[in-house]
Amino acid sequence: MAKGKSQYCTWYCGECKMAGQVTYYNKHNNDTIMKDKKRFCPKCRKHTVHKRKDTKKGSS
Repeated sequence: MAKGKSQYCTWYCGECKMAGQVTYYNKHNNDTIMKDKKRFCPKCRKHTVHKRKDTKKGSS
């Protein structure tokens, strides 16, 4: 992974606003970046839409 070309992001639950998983994506491929996705939330105990927020690595 090239450190200068990647942006870290944290996925937050749309209902309870709990931080889920930290992932990264390539900043230069703007057309393939997902803004939201459906994931399992352990706090809600169901699949909900999670929103992406850009963060630094490891911070949530």
